[in-house]
Amino acid sequence: MIAEYELSREADERLYVSLNQDGVCPLHFHRKIELVYIQSGHKTIICDDKKYFLESDQIFVADSYVMHSYEKSDDSTQIIIVLPNHMLRDYYLLYGNCKIKNCVLLDKDICRAMKPLFLALAKKNPNPLINQGRIDQLMGHIVDTFGIEPREEIYDHKFIEEVLAYIQENYREEITLDTLADHFNYSKYYFSRIFNSYLHTNITNYLSMIRLQAAIEMLKNGKVNVSDAALEAGFSSIQTFYRAAKKHYKYDKIKDLVKVGSKITDIANFTEETDPSIIRKLNAHSEDGE
Repeated sequence: MIAEYELSREADERLYVSLNQDGVCPLHFHRKIELVYIQSGHKTIICDDKKYFLESDQIFVADSYVMHSYEKSDDSTQIIIVLPNHMLRDYYLLYGNCKIKNCVLLDKDICRAMKPLFLALAKKNPNPLINQGRIDQLMGHIVDTFGIEPREEIYDHKFIEEVLAYIQENYREEITLDTLADHFNYSKYYFSRIFNSYLHTNITNYLSMIRLQAAIEMLKNGKVNVSDAALEAGFSSIQTFYRAAKKHYKYDKIKDLVKVGSKITDIANFTEETDPSIIRKLNAHSEDGE
């Protein structure tokens, strides 16, 4: 399945927190960095086509533009934090040409040492300087424990964001590789190479996925039939819609498609936990560089 670029998430510059719930979301990506602390139970997370099985007191990190999704769990709750880009300026300044080497941290002692920072950010202190300090501290520990490595290619984030935003706003119209390349003043061969290297798929597949998700949302509302939903979402015919649906989803009947995907929700209430001995252990770990 192809991931969705979350344009609305990218445009929202607020600190996002989901606490004490089981976060579930379809495959998606954004420039923002997303952090997940498993509070209880077991959680299956998909990241760049690999499945990870995490349990309580383990951490997952989705780096910029990394495709990820969360499967439903019956026994798990998590703290999920999406860090706004403007609060990652220091991190991007220092490590903007690097990527986080690993996406999971399984050492429970180190994860527990980071937990107070997750909970403190979840509190959303009204003082932005306090929140900024906590984000810098948490990202510093993530760099130390997860590790970083140079990116194979240096991307123009602003350019790809403009392309994805343009597609998101115009997918109902006729869009092709030629029209996109022409709109952004690139040769179609160069444009295709950049797009494919960034998203690991081609324009046709990505457009199909965006249109499918739009059609599914219309069907979930129950106000249109399949043909109207397909055409309104930008498919040239109902046959094209069915071919795309069969390619990207496994389902027996169209009604099964409306069950795909759900969004995590904001939860404001929590109990802050701060253990000084855990903070000392985290600081010692960072100083040793282990």
